Amino acid sequence: MNIILWGFATVLSGYFAYSILRQWLAKRKPSHLAWFIGFFFYFFSALGSTLSYLIGWESTMYRIWYVAAASLVAFLGAGQLYFTVKPKLAHTFLLLMGVLTISMFVKVFNSSLHLEQLALHGEEIGGTALPREVRLYSPLLTIPGSFALIIGSFYTFFRRHSKAGLWIGVGSLIIAMGGTLTRFGLTDILPIANSIGITLIFYGYSLAAKPKTALLQQQA
Repeated sequence: MNIILWGFATVLSGYFAYSILRQWLAKRKPSHLAWFIGFFFYFFSALGSTLSYLIGWESTMYRIWYVAAASLVAFLGAGQLYFTVKPKLAHTFLLLMGVLTISMFVKVFNSSLHLEQLALHGEEIGGTALPREVRLYSPLLTIPGSFALIIGSFYTFFRRHSKAGLWIGVGSLIIAMGGTLTRFGLTDILPIANSIGITLIFYGYSLAAKPKTALLQQQA
């Protein structure tokens, strides 16, 4: 069942990432770039999970999957900051998350893997195949990224009455809930929660990314 759910999440997030990529190529805005990286990393993490159920974990795929899965929320958070704070602060956050992601990528590819964990076919293994010192990079990305994404989105909703902030915030909480339930063995919930959550986040992003003139016409 998980392979079908992750396959659906892969197709869904791939479409979202492609849509944002087209916007970035057309306008070259840093905000679009941040959102694209976040959605593309989500796409790759879903793809990696799908392939793990099909063919098992291959070492290179696993390494890339881990970096993408651990850092995607950092870039989604950076994207949200462009809707929340001054661009200069968002630029700084995006740059910092990029540097940390590259550092983690180098560390992951220069670390040995616990092959017995990779041999667990059809299971959600998370970062358990990597040494503990490598996994310490993850909270450096997920904590500030989650804070920027969730707090930032609800801030824009309550302070600016932004519907986009509401959808992004709710979607983020659903994804977080799915990750929490996975720790209790409810692994089927994760791809479902992720698919719902990423859809709501994309919808919120689409609302926030619309030109102000288009929003005014809709409200008229």
